[in-house]
Amino acid sequence: MQSIPASIAQTLQQHILSGHYPGGSQLPPQRELAQQLGISRASLREALSMLETLGLVDIQPGKGVRINGPRSGGARMQRAYATPALGTLSPRQLIELRLVLEPGWTALTAARADASGQRQLQWTQSQLAHALARNDLLAAAEADLQFHLLLAQLSGNPGLVAMARQLEHAIGHSLRLPFAWTGADDQPAREHEAIVQAVCAGDVPAAARAMRAHLLSAARRSGIDLDAPVPEVAAAPSDPVSFRLTPPPEGAFT
Repeated sequence: MQSIPASIAQTLQQHILSGHYPGGSQLPPQRELAQQLGISRASLREALSMLETLGLVDIQPGKGVRINGPRSGGARMQRAYATPALGTLSPRQLIELRLVLEPGWTALTAARADASGQRQLQWTQSQLAHALARNDLLAAAEADLQFHLLLAQLSGNPGLVAMARQLEHAIGHSLRLPFAWTGADDQPAREHEAIVQAVCAGDVPAAARAMRAHLLSAARRSGIDLDAPVPEVAAAPSDPVSFRLTPPPEGAFT
């Protein structure tokens, strides 16, 4: 079942794409809009955050919410994302994290997925293709997320499944970024199809390669240059850290 924020984001997206809220206009104040929609301001803020990641709106503190329409891009694309489990990560760091994890669990899925799991994967992939065909960015991003989480689930490794669930919101954020740049481009669907074909063929190396290629392509579509050097972060001044080995009490190992 779709969450309240996702449902509200879907409604607002339809209003934006239909021209009800034209580009350059402002949404009503959040308190007023939440009352109109019959939801809490917390749910509205979460819905607006989804739309901002897709590039449909710009949330301007103290000024309101400005309508951009798709393919807006901008400096907000490089904003860090706060995760409860891992702290704050930049979009590049999220992609790097996914590059470490996802080809691995995709390889395990190729080795272990049964016919039922393969059908689930094919169905989820079809939902992404259909959403992109009708220019529904929110539905596309949700189908994209479910595809990646399903690959973890089908890996058969409970540790990886737990990690995927823990990272669900961070992965979802990362998946929405390319749509902000490219809109309803069908490239993700073609890349997913290559992953599905490798998994269904039981080709472990090909499945891992297809996932890695997909993540690198998504990084490019998000405007993330993984070949560029990582910017250095100046460390806060602090006293030097010293380590001292304290010998154990006499007789500790007797």
